[in-house]
Amino acid sequence: MSNQTIHNQVDLMLFEEGKFSVLNWLLRVGYLDYNDYQNWRKGEIPYLEDHFKATAPAIIADLEIARRYAEKLKLESSLHSYTSVTNQPLRFCRFPANEIIFTTDYEPAQNRIQTDLFFDSAPACASNNLVRAIIDKRADDVLLLMSQLKSLAPEKHQKFEYLLTLQDEMTSLGNTSNRKIKLLLQSITPLAFEVFGQFAHDFLTPLWHELSVEVADRCFDAESPEDHLSFTAFKGFQWQQVLSSITRQADWIKEPVLLFRYGEACFKLNKELEGLESWFRLFLAFPNVAETVVKSTCNRLLLDDWRQFNELDPELEPTFFPAWVVLNKPALAKNVFSADCAGVGKASLQLMCSLVEKKENGVNESIIKLRARLQQQNPKLFIHYMAANP
Repeated sequence: MSNQTIHNQVDLMLFEEGKFSVLNWLLRVGYLDYNDYQNWRKGEIPYLEDHFKATAPAIIADLEIARRYAEKLKLESSLHSYTSVTNQPLRFCRFPANEIIFTTDYEPAQNRIQTDLFFDSAPACASNNLVRAIIDKRADDVLLLMSQLKSLAPEKHQKFEYLLTLQDEMTSLGNTSNRKIKLLLQSITPLAFEVFGQFAHDFLTPLWHELSVEVADRCFDAESPEDHLSFTAFKGFQWQQVLSSITRQADWIKEPVLLFRYGEACFKLNKELEGLESWFRLFLAFPNVAETVVKSTCNRLLLDDWRQFNELDPELEPTFFPAWVVLNKPALAKNVFSADCAGVGKASLQLMCSLVEKKENGVNESIIKLRARLQQQNPKLFIHYMAANP
């Protein structure tokens, strides 16, 4: 990943969770599948590194960028120990040095001081124990700990009580799935991050899984795009379900929201070319939508390319982004990027692929003709092509 991409990820996690947790970062960026994480917590997986979606050295290199940025922000580091649902120690890695890297979290210094000062206090212990009891669904312990917290820290108790009330409301049969999704997004999620902190995903993800079951057979409706399995499964880290729910939908490639979700799920599953093809379709058929949502892509390389694209002089319209990517990364020209749409964007992409592929034979009459077509078709793109191929 680029430095800027990781910096943005650190900033987002600090804003939402109050700290940079390596475990939550692994889940967010797709380096770790949530089902593997659950099995690890159940004690069924000895080392989490065996289920990373990239090599440990590659991930450690990204975490080194995060560490340097954390130092620049003057964040405090702390080691976090993990235990299974049966309270047994859990390990990320076989090697102690790597274990330290993956269990080191970062948070603002003032928060760290407060944590150190009150960590062993009765209210803090009751609150931490209550978090684990709720996540592990130990109902009897939840009742007991709620009672303890009410006497020790009434304000904290009120937040937990309200959160559990919202959870009951969301799971009640009287609410529609659309209403439940809005409640989860707008009310439960922000409160969960406030109450659970870095453990919020452990609380929220099962709720998304329940919603996925509820909307599993629902057809996609552009008027209510979140009320669909492709959305709930994405929020629940169920990438394969995202793909299958989308491909079951007739004419899904004509829906920009589904193109976006399909591409993002492919990236999570390391299907880079398939994900890139979905994004190319988005830029060619719906350039305005693509320009709006590309900043939220989980693909680090695509985001870096988009930033470079926006710095071009002369500027190019978003629909020409796929053609420029192929120019910038010639190896992509050998892949077939099909798009069921017409327009100058697709024509430029096809022409650029032809130019890049024929370049291997040197400048000849065929290349000269293709360059002439590009100059006539897209003078600005031609300038960038010639700068790269003088």
